[in-house]
This record gives sequence, C-alpha cells and structure tokens, in this order.
Amino acid sequence: MKTVLTTNRRYSLLRLCVDAAALTIAFAAAFFVRLDFTFYLSWCARMLLHLPFLLAVELATMHFVGATHGAWRFVSLSDATKIVIALVIAQIPECIIHVISVWLSATHPWTRYGIIPWGVICINLCFSILACLGVRIIRRIAYETSLKQATGNSESLDRTLIIGSGNGCKQIMDAIRPHPELGIQIVGLISDDPSVQGREISGIPILGGIEQLAEAAQKHQAAQAIISQADASPEKLSKILEECSGVAIKTRIVPAMNDILSGAIDIAQMREISVEDLLHRDPIQLDKEEISKFLHGKKILVSGAGGSIGSEICRQVLAFEPAELVLLERCELFLYEIERELRTKCGNTRIVPRLADICDESRMNEVFDECQPEVIFHAAAYKHVPMLEYNPGEAIRNNIEGTACIANCAVAHNCSAFVMISTDKAVNPTSVMGTSKRIAELYIQAMSGLGKTRFCAVRFGNVLGSTGSVLPLFRSQINAGGPLTVTHPDMVRYFMTIPEASQLVMQAGTMGRNGEIFVLDMGKPVKILDLAKDLIRLSGKTESDIPIVFSGTRPGEKLFEELGFDEERMDHTIHPKIYVGKLHPVELSWIKEHIQKLMPFRDSQDNAAVRAAMHEIVPEMMEPEKEGAIS
Repeated sequence: MKTVLTTNRRYSLLRLCVDAAALTIAFAAAFFVRLDFTFYLSWCARMLLHLPFLLAVELATMHFVGATHGAWRFVSLSDATKIVIALVIAQIPECIIHVISVWLSATHPWTRYGIIPWGVICINLCFSILACLGVRIIRRIAYETSLKQATGNSESLDRTLIIGSGNGCKQIMDAIRPHPELGIQIVGLISDDPSVQGREISGIPILGGIEQLAEAAQKHQAAQAIISQADASPEKLSKILEECSGVAIKTRIVPAMNDILSGAIDIAQMREISVEDLLHRDPIQLDKEEISKFLHGKKILVSGAGGSIGSEICRQVLAFEPAELVLLERCELFLYEIERELRTKCGNTRIVPRLADICDESRMNEVFDECQPEVIFHAAAYKHVPMLEYNPGEAIRNNIEGTACIANCAVAHNCSAFVMISTDKAVNPTSVMGTSKRIAELYIQAMSGLGKTRFCAVRFGNVLGSTGSVLPLFRSQINAGGPLTVTHPDMVRYFMTIPEASQLVMQAGTMGRNGEIFVLDMGKPVKILDLAKDLIRLSGKTESDIPIVFSGTRPGEKLFEELGFDEERMDHTIHPKIYVGKLHPVELSWIKEHIQKLMPFRDSQDNAAVRAAMHEIVPEMMEPEKEGAIS
C-alpha cells in the first residue's frame, strides 16, 4: 500500500513540474511575442519578478478547480473546460496588480515593475491554455499509440461495428479503447440518430442507420456488432438481428453505461445477446415489503429444490433472509449442487438439504416433524409432456399422489402457506402431464379451509432455459451444426424467464387466501419457429448454415397453450402481472375418492386407460392431435 501511495505521489509531483514548466514557457513566450521578439533587459526583469507569483496563482487555481486531478491519458472536454476556467481566474490578480501599479507609478516610480502590458496578459492566457492542454494531449496520443502497438497486427483483431445513439457509441468506444486485451478494432458506427449520420465520432465514421447495417458489415468486413443495451429495445434488437442474418456476424451487447460507471459491470463482461433480451418485458416491480413479511425469519421448504424453477425460488427466497431454508430434492446430484451454491451466500439462514421423495408419505412426515416448515413452495413435478405420454403412470405417482402427500403433511403440521407451481398445460389439457397438474390443482383447492394452511397454485407457461425446455435443445442442435427441429410452423408458446417466474411465484404466495389459482401475465405468445430463427441469428449463422426442419407435433402437444378457461372470470390483483382465476372447487371427499381410483394405474404404461381414468376427474380433457397419438 505504501509503495502505491509513493508511486502516486511521484506521478503527481512529476505532473506538477511539467505544468509549471509549461506555464513558465508560456509566460516567457508571451513577453517575447508582445515585444516583437526583441530582448530588453528591463522587461526580462519584470518577467522574472512576476513569474513566481503568477506561477503560484495559476497552479493553485488549477488545483482548486480540479484541473490537475484528471488522468492525462484520458484528457477530455471536461478537463479542457476546467483548465480554461482556472487560467482565466488566475489572470485576475495580474490585472489588479497592473491597475494598481499604473495608479501608483506617478508618485512611486518603483511600482512600474508591477506593470505588465495588457497584451502580455492576454497572450499569456492563450499560451498557458495551449501549453497545459498540449502536454495532456501529447500524453493521450502516446497512450493510445501504445495501446495500438499492444494489440499487435490489426489483421488479428475483430473488426467491429458499434450500434447505438451518438452518445451511446461514444461511451462504448471510450470504454473499449483502454482494453486492448479485448482484441477489438472499431471500423464504423451505426446510429438511427439523423443528426449524426454521415459524420464522425472520435475519428470513426457513422455509416448509417440500422437499415444500412448489413451493407456496412459487408463493405468493412465486420466480424461482429456491439450494441448499447441502453439504446436497444426488444423491437430494435429483433430488427438488428434480422439485418445481421444475411451477413453472419456475431452480435454482442454492452451493459447499460450507468452500470459500468457505477462499477457494477465491467466492459470486459460484454455478452452475447440472449433470447431473454428479445422478450417484450417490462421490469418486474415486486412488493418487497409484503414478500419480506411472508418470508423473513420463517422456515421455508422448497420441494424440487434442485430443478430449474425450484433452485431459482431458493435463490430468490434466500434474499429475504428466512430463518431456515429446507431443500427437498429426490436427485442427489441436483441437491448437492444447489446446497453447495446456497451455502456460499446464505448469511444467517440455515440451509437444510433433505434427500427425499415426495411420494414417500413416511419420509415426508419425518422431514416435516424435524424441520417444522411454515411456508411450502411445491415445485417438484414431472413436466416433460411427451415423456409422460409414454410413462403415464408416473404422472399419477409424482404429480398427483406426490402433491397430495406433501399437501396433507402441510395441513397436519400446521404450515401457514402452501404455494404450488402449476402450468398453462392444465387448461383444457390434451396431455397426461397437463391433466395431472389440473388434478393436483383441484386437490389443493379442496384442501383450502382445512386447518391453518392457506393453499394456492400459480400457473404459468414455458420457462426459458429450464430443464427439458426447447431452448437448451435448440442450442445443442446449433452447436452440433443443425438442423433445428421445430414440431410445427404454427406452434406458439408463452415464455417467461426463470427469475421472472420465481419472483412472481413469491409475490403470488403473499396473496393466497383460499384456494386461488393465480395466473401470471406471460406477455405476448412467441412462435417457436421465430424463436428458432432468432437463436440461429444470435449464433452468428444463417438458415443456410443451420437449416430448420419440421418434425411434427409430439404426443400430447397443442399448437397453442391457454392460460385460463373460457368460463372462468380472470380478476386483477394488486399486482399488474398477476391475475386470479375464479374456478369452482370440488369437494375434498370427491377428489380423494377419484384419486384413489387412479392408484391402480400408477404402474401402468397403458396411455389410453390412464387417460380414460383421468377424464373422469377432468371432463374438459381433450384428445391429443392425431399426429402425436401414442401407439
């Protein structure tokens, strides 16, 4: 630490000496220019008499204004403004001395040495500004030259276009230039701001708007485009990707510059555009005070804690500092990974990993007896639609019997709240998976009002990047060189990011009162074909490189998923992204009786028989598409 401080002091002293030398030369030059380069001994005496005073005032004023604080290699317009202001102020004492000396010279001849011509003062001001700025500009030129030399051969650099507003492009360039290790050569700028098109920013030409992106990329042989996140809406990102699709250049996005300047994100953390960036989403506003009341200091249990949704719920819950977080998971590897992650940031929260199957009633009672959880987030479920069509008995065992088992434990142990994760596939279901989740919804609705436990379910669509979802499949197919398999050109799904879904689940949990089915606002539905095309573009390839083939709908799939029943009334809640569906509950004895009739089918692989038994409970269950029928 002392070595660093000593080095900084040395640099500060060196900069002070250079400024002093520059100001001295400027003052001397002002005299000789004013005197037509004629040498007079008397005027040299006056110059030497004034120099120490003027130099002290100029350096002190520059320090006070902050003109000496900036790093010379990054000199900017702001630094130049401070230098001008400081040196203008520094000439005021000389002007005062001049006026007083002239007034006293008639009676006190010696005061004539205080008179410096006005021309010298004006010329000195100009020369001083030029000298101080000059040494800084020379330092910046030397620094940027060294950066270019450090990056080596320009042929090895990534030729790059910057996309954003004029100010956004300038900020990105200023952030990239000090990082030669990034290997970036900026060859042009793309901006939709008509006031800057056709001009240059820091010597880099503005080549046009987004419509000219493909042309500019080809002309300048650009390998990648860097986009300012602050200037890029989802619509603009989609347009940029469309323009890039014909030239196969990679696209990367720079975090908002206020994040970089605050130190939250480093420019070296530029990332590729993700599908999440293309979703038309406004930032979620959570009622953190209500969620804190719901979770803070409580004992929380998350079933399916190692899954994509369950693990994210654990992360989100942990931020509200519960007293204890019980991780309930059947897969040993998943449990190990989430426990290891959470232990590094758990603070005062006790992490309790429990390896258990929710279908094992005896084991569930052991866990509840030991941990005494107060809030349950039930995320454990089988969710892969075609897989459960081939193994329908497992949907009964895990999704229905498992939910009933853990719900019964919640009531028996006086848990205060039970939040079940459901799905849009439970609406007018065509699949065994969707029907099993609808039966689970009916069960927790029937359990409402029984004991102290508040039950609710939260229904949402597909979650981007979750285990078994289409996104990891498409990415693996792209890495393998294609093709991308899309089941049907008209297949449409609602999508939500994992953090977004998890946050809204917690928020909905605070609202549950008596068996509600909450429905999350999933935004606009997305065509799977469009998603596939976006991923190809994001990879820097074209559809000629990665073809798309249609494989046909899979067992149990619908072309368009629904989030609510036609006959149910969707009411607004206090949160703009959460709705509540008024569904008619069933009697607990009725649903228990019918679930009991399903039990003989737990080990069955007979899809038709299982579907027939489920149809008795969920009459709105529809037959699957013929293309996806199970043989």
